[in-house]
Amino acid sequence: MTAFEAFYRDNLRLVHAVALASARDSAKAEDLAQETFLRAWRNYPQLRGLAASAQRAWLLTTVRNLAADLWRRQVLETGAKALEATAALPEAPIDLSGARTALRLDVLQALSALSASDQELVLLRYLQEMSSREIGAALGVPEGTVRRRLARCRALLAQRLAQWAPEGAKS
Repeated sequence: MTAFEAFYRDNLRLVHAVALASARDSAKAEDLAQETFLRAWRNYPQLRGLAASAQRAWLLTTVRNLAADLWRRQVLETGAKALEATAALPEAPIDLSGARTALRLDVLQALSALSASDQELVLLRYLQEMSSREIGAALGVPEGTVRRRLARCRALLAQRLAQWAPEGAKS
């Protein structure tokens, strides 16, 4: 295994989770992660000399910048499409009343109420199934701080999603 392959394997979960937190779409997240590692490959002679924490910082900065660029492009495309679509509005509104769709929309809305760094924590913990220790090491944050912030995030999400709690469940 080459040094870059080890670097890639050590950081893939983190980069993908941050990309997913930013893009909120698995295909776009994979594209962001791939572009991040392509740039890392191009800059690996310089990255190789850095400490592991500095390498992770470089990766996180790169994936966040790429996500911001993607978001800007999407906003421009959405604006252009909205202008085109106003001429051909559908006769009946789209039905999004299904419970599953409503729950997904509510979860996305609840997650969007969190700061970007808290969204990353939640996705690293529950989507990537990383422990508090792993998250802390990856982000350079003390493990206790990760647990405290996750508890705060869970409380906020539970409050915002209380309507979906089963009957008799604690609030």
